Amino acid sequence: MKSTKIRKLVPGSKRLWKMIGLAVLGLFAAGGITLAVMWSIYSRDADSFLTLFALRPIKTISKVLDRNGDTIGVFAEENREVIPFGDIPKAFMNALVATEDADFMTHSGVSGRGLVRAGWNFVTSFGQRREGASTLTMQLIRTVTDKRQKRLDRKLQEIILARKLEKAYTKKQILELYANEVNFGAGRYGIEAAAKYYFGKSAPQLNIEECALLAGLVQRPSYYNPYNPDPKVKEAVKARRNHVLDRMVAEGYLKDAEAKALKEKPIRLARDNAQEADIAPYPVEEIRKYLYEKYGMKAVLTEGLEVYTTIDSTWQEAANKAMRNGLKSVDKRQGFRKDAVQMVNDPDQAELPGWKRFLENGDSIQGLILGWNGDKANVRIGKATLEVPASAFAWAGKDAKKWLPRGAAPLFLVKEATDDGQAKKVELDQEPIVEGALLSVDPMSGEIRAMVGGYDFNKSKFNRSFQAERQVGSTMKAFVYATAFSQGHTPATMVSDVATRYTYYSTVYEPRNYEHDYWGPICIWEALRDSRNIAAIRTLESAGIDNVVDLAHRAGITGMIPGVPSLALGSPDLTLKDMVRGYSTFAIGGLQAPPPFLIRKVVNREGRVLESHEGHPGEMVLDPMSDYQLIQCLQGVAQRGTGARTNDLNWPLAGKTGTTDDHTDAWFLGFSTKICTGVWVGYDEKKTIFKGADGAKVAVPIWVDFMKTALSTTTKEEFPVPEGMEWADVDRYTGLIATSATQPEDILHLAFKPGTMPKAPSTADAIQKIREAREKAHYQPEERREWGASSLVDAPSNAPPVDWKQTPDPNK
Repeated sequence: MKSTKIRKLVPGSKRLWKMIGLAVLGLFAAGGITLAVMWSIYSRDADSFLTLFALRPIKTISKVLDRNGDTIGVFAEENREVIPFGDIPKAFMNALVATEDADFMTHSGVSGRGLVRAGWNFVTSFGQRREGASTLTMQLIRTVTDKRQKRLDRKLQEIILARKLEKAYTKKQILELYANEVNFGAGRYGIEAAAKYYFGKSAPQLNIEECALLAGLVQRPSYYNPYNPDPKVKEAVKARRNHVLDRMVAEGYLKDAEAKALKEKPIRLARDNAQEADIAPYPVEEIRKYLYEKYGMKAVLTEGLEVYTTIDSTWQEAANKAMRNGLKSVDKRQGFRKDAVQMVNDPDQAELPGWKRFLENGDSIQGLILGWNGDKANVRIGKATLEVPASAFAWAGKDAKKWLPRGAAPLFLVKEATDDGQAKKVELDQEPIVEGALLSVDPMSGEIRAMVGGYDFNKSKFNRSFQAERQVGSTMKAFVYATAFSQGHTPATMVSDVATRYTYYSTVYEPRNYEHDYWGPICIWEALRDSRNIAAIRTLESAGIDNVVDLAHRAGITGMIPGVPSLALGSPDLTLKDMVRGYSTFAIGGLQAPPPFLIRKVVNREGRVLESHEGHPGEMVLDPMSDYQLIQCLQGVAQRGTGARTNDLNWPLAGKTGTTDDHTDAWFLGFSTKICTGVWVGYDEKKTIFKGADGAKVAVPIWVDFMKTALSTTTKEEFPVPEGMEWADVDRYTGLIATSATQPEDILHLAFKPGTMPKAPSTADAIQKIREAREKAHYQPEERREWGASSLVDAPSNAPPVDWKQTPDPNK
């Protein structure tokens, strides 16, 4: 009975299984048809993708090059430098294949073993372990299509594209493309950019363990960042590198003993603080702004432009160093800022930023005070503990020990470092809050060789060499005397330096000398050498304000110059760029100097020149003889006057210092026949640098420090003398022809235009008269004058009234 029932159930069961089988076959057929349709559609898409893949421009960096072709800056959406297959280290290829795609050399774009492994792990983990099973070819496709904003939502699309790509390209080509495209973190794309960023070397120079580290990065570049200071991340990075080395052993690329030795090696990075040295940040920023405006940000960041600049890297590094050291020196004269010192609770165990980087002489680094032993401080910097003598703290004053107790973490300057980059000898340091700028040009071409716009570009991108308009102080006197020489005055012309009160349209102006003293009659050479204010005002009165303003503008100054008497003392607010161009005009014999510029040419990735620039002098704005007379006076400034420190350079130089009221701005503009350089020092707001901070004390040392390097790369030559000039030995005390009555130190050998040299001899009587006049000048009553009453050039009769009190006198 029971068996009969079973027999009756069998036919029905067969029908059920038959229906199930048909359904499964139908599903498979539908799936196959769907797959075939999708394959056909995606295959057609793949063909168009291959065309786009072949023709796509790889996003590459735009390089900023110095005048010798060395890179000083990079603009990039993806920091990448494309290199050929032959330059990619074999160890990196082996590490990459072993870790990411062991079957790469044998599969046709898709790894069967990888798909099976991924599927098995997904099923056995109930969906918890999801592996992509992506080959290097598939990863390359994903990288490229993501950049083209094309989404590949299904693995099938990647499989089809990978197979197509493998047919169109060789394995070697795919590896080359991958190594140049892949993201290595920190905005670096491609093996070359990664090698330079992480190890400070080019890709072909990488060793095996460095290749292993980079190959390990591609899996999770944002996490496996070796510059991340987190100890857990650092440990993970090392573990990831060692895993790659193990995979290289498993795939036969390394022997086990080799891998063990390599895994013991520490990770040595280019600089543990991850800061690249920016040689010329201010020039590069000026170039970036220009390129963005002209070509657009996208083109600059992705199209691989090459920008050839005028910058000389040797000069630029010298300028950076001179400004940094000079501003620190100025800042220290204001005293130690104890309130800015960081305090640390556990100085024995604490770690401070920058301690793991390789230190060199001149670097600044925080140190931890562990305590004092008599007059010596125990200072911990990284793993080293140094005994620092009291002399290293001397500039901070007698209370240094009180201000720097145990746990204080002030800044130190590395005076001497060990061969392995550890601090050996240090002294107390601090970051300056005073600012400065330096601009150096070739006066004949206008090419900018060096530019510093401030102490630290990372703290302030405001370019003080181009953007800051500040009162120029006595540097303006050069234009006053140049105008006077063009009208017939000579360096021997006598000017009265006495207390004077001017009136003009009922407005009163009372200029004062820097030291509030008066020398009586002095020659122009001496007046300019010692920057006498009253003499400059008298000369301006004689030369005519409008004439001086006109000459300054024709010499290249583009800023506004108010036509007021304080103009002679530097009341106009002008840029360092303007002043350097103006002085460049004097350096090249009175021809208008070309505007300073940075870009020589811009070239696209195909090598086509998009633009090019070169500078040439303009029209004659000051006759060569007058210009040479001015140069002789400015040489007096550089050799025996306020700029006398330039004598340390032992070079034919001319220049002028400038200092404004309350010592808020300090300047020095100087030049040789080949270089014109200007330096400005001050605060961004108008306030005293320190009492007595004039151009000679503050700006000249920076200028000299820089010019030591710059001059050594040029030809040493005297300023050329215009043909036809006449020479005479002149007594600087009287302005007359020198005689036996002239003291040897008072003899000046000066050049004159034909027919303008002094006629009379400097006798004992003439010298006595000058001596008496000078003694009288100290106590004689203030002389009251109508402006222009006795000028050699008529003042405009219809000149509008000017309120001089609204234009500050910078040197009263």
